[in-house]
Formats: sequence, structure tokens, C-alpha cells
Amino acid sequence: MERPTGSHTVGFREHFTVYSHKKFAAGFTLVELLVVIAIIGILIGMLLPAVQSVREAARASHCANNLKQLGVAMSTYESATERFPPGIGANVWYSGKNTSSSVNSTAAVPMYGFFAWTYSLHMLLPQLEESAYYDALHGPLFRMQSFHAITLTSATSLYAGVNGVPIASLLCPSDAQPSCWKPGKTTRFNMQDGAVRLAKSNYLCLFSGTSVAEGLFVTGSGFTSTIEVPLSPLPPRNASDRRALFGYGTGTTLQAVKDGASNTMAFAEYLKGTSERDGRGAFWFNEPGMQMLHATNGPNSSNSDTLNVLRGNWTNANDALNDWGCMQQKPTYWTNNRPELNLPCIGGISADEGTSNGFASPRSRHRGGVYALFCDGHVQLVSDSIESNTASPYGTWQRLAWIDDNQQIGDW
Repeated sequence: MERPTGSHTVGFREHFTVYSHKKFAAGFTLVELLVVIAIIGILIGMLLPAVQSVREAARASHCANNLKQLGVAMSTYESATERFPPGIGANVWYSGKNTSSSVNSTAAVPMYGFFAWTYSLHMLLPQLEESAYYDALHGPLFRMQSFHAITLTSATSLYAGVNGVPIASLLCPSDAQPSCWKPGKTTRFNMQDGAVRLAKSNYLCLFSGTSVAEGLFVTGSGFTSTIEVPLSPLPPRNASDRRALFGYGTGTTLQAVKDGASNTMAFAEYLKGTSERDGRGAFWFNEPGMQMLHATNGPNSSNSDTLNVLRGNWTNANDALNDWGCMQQKPTYWTNNRPELNLPCIGGISADEGTSNGFASPRSRHRGGVYALFCDGHVQLVSDSIESNTASPYGTWQRLAWIDDNQQIGDW
């Protein structure tokens, strides 16, 4: 029996065939395409934070390893000399005077052992495999003129090996700010503008006290009488002694770290300034945030660092552009106070009075803390939430910075 082939059945098949052909020939509809794009966008949005987190973890690990290598360099130096390097080579603050005689035709002999710019990191360069940089600075005597006297000619003849040369092992990859500092002409220091560019570092020494003046323990007044004279001894021993590992002229012995090498910080992280004119991280001068860190405030504190002292005779915008810290005298030019970048700062008391209240406390770009290098060579992320008090009896954070304060560290 033949199967009926009514017009209704044939019409349905023809309609279905035509509809199917049109459907598949047209591809995706606009709505479907937008849905797919939206889903892809959501997936990318979910993945990006994870990718960024992995990248930052890698950068943080690299940063910690840099500090670890610095610890190895310190240990090597201590083994050879039976002392850690001094924080600042000269035994005075702002050492710039020299004797009339010289054993190096390129510069005078510093009157107080070294010029002010000579810092522990300069002394550790050979142990950091930066011998070429060290030799370019005429180490180990470092008998080169201060950068105050730099001209375009001397930048070529004396600083050619360091001019514009960053030191990768001293830079944390999480901090993307400029890696060199360009000191320029100011009213006070008549050097040629931009004659030389010097390396910055994200790792700086912790110094005694809660300010420059407390660490120096100077008295009197006047630039010459207070600054360029041999320092008095560190503050006398008491129940809250605030001696750190690093000071002036002579390095500290391991035996003097009586709180224990594993409980005492040596170096900690700091952030580089936001421009080449901003001196933060430039370890070439005796200023907080340049060569000095203090444990005054806890890590990554929202409280402002008190940076480069006011320059009473600075008179114009060019001076402000070359400010090494925070210029408070003329707020119109005050460009370095950047709390949104974890770089809050104010200007301090004039250094010419010998009473500098300046300090800079450790800062980093890492989530939750800063890396610190301890005297035994281990590196640890110290939490932002660590106990920190700005006045006696101080907190755990401050006790970790001082070598012999006779205080219990406790759990942290």
C-alpha cells in the first residue's frame, strides 16, 4: 500500500527545509554574539586579578631575594673585617671638608675619613658583584668630590662609570618609580643642573633613634659647629636604648647585637621618589629617605615621613624642583607629598640649626608589609599590623630595629 502524500505533509517538509537553510546560513545572531563577548569579558575580568597577583608574587619574591643577597654581602664583609660596614663612612654628619693634601689626583682627602656621600651600600658593592661600579667610585677610599661640585666636565671625568647606571640588585621590581636621581642646580648649591644621574636603592639602613638628631646626639647651633665635628657617643644606655646596627664612621660588631642577630633588623625597604628630581632612595647624602631609615612609625604608615629639612634660602621654583625631600616653605611647589602612592611627607626643621627632626620609616609596594633583612641574614615580610608605638616603651617594631634595648621582643 502506498503511503499517502497529501499536500499538507509535503508543505510541512518544504517549509522546514527552507527555514533550516535560512537559519544556518545566517550564522550567529547579534544577540548571541554579544552574549558570547560578554561571557569572554567576564572570564578575562576574573582571570586578570589572578594573573596580576601571580606577577606581584613573583616580583615580591625577586625583591626578597635581592635583600637575601644583600645579607650574604653583609656577612661576607663582616667575616673579612669582623664588623658590619658603617652606615655612613664619615664619622661626622654632612662631612664635606677636606685636607690640603691628596694621594689621588682626582679629589681631595676627606678630613673625617670619608665624604658625606660614602654609604654602606658603596662599601658592599664588591660583595654584590658590582666591582666595576665600586672601582668607578675609587673604592675603598672613595676620594671623589662631593656631588655639590659636580660639573658637566667632572661628570664625564669622575663619574663616567656611574652616570646614569642603575644597580639592578638594589631595585625592587614592585616599585616602578625612576631608578636614578638627578641632583640639580639650586640657590644654595651652585652645581650644574642635571650634570649627573646617580643610582637609587629600594633597600636602606636602619639608623639609631627616632630622628636624625636623636641618632646624632648633637648639641649647639650653627652648621659648622654642629654638623662638621666628630660625633658625640650614641645616646647613653638606659631601659629603652635606641641604638640601631648602623651609625657613623665605625661599623658595629656582631657581638654588640645583644638582642640577637635573628631579632634585629639591618636593612628594610623604602620607596623611590616619583621623579628623578625626588631624592627618596638616592643613597648619596646624609638625609632621611636617602641614606637613613628610622623605625619611628610602623611599616607603610599613613603618617608622613619628615624628610629633607627646610631650606631657608631657597627662593625660586627651580630650587623646589630639585628638592631632595618635602618642600614645605612654598606649598605651591610642594610636589613630593604623595600619600596616594604611599609616599606622604612633610618638611622638617632646618639642618643648619643642628636639630634635624627628620626621619623616614620603611615603605613598600607589597600587600600587607615590608621586607626586612635581619642581622643573621634571613629576610622576612614584617606585617603592617605589627605593634608600633611612637613613644617609650615603644612597640615590637621599634624593638626589632634596635640592637640592645633590653626589652623583650615577644611574638610578632
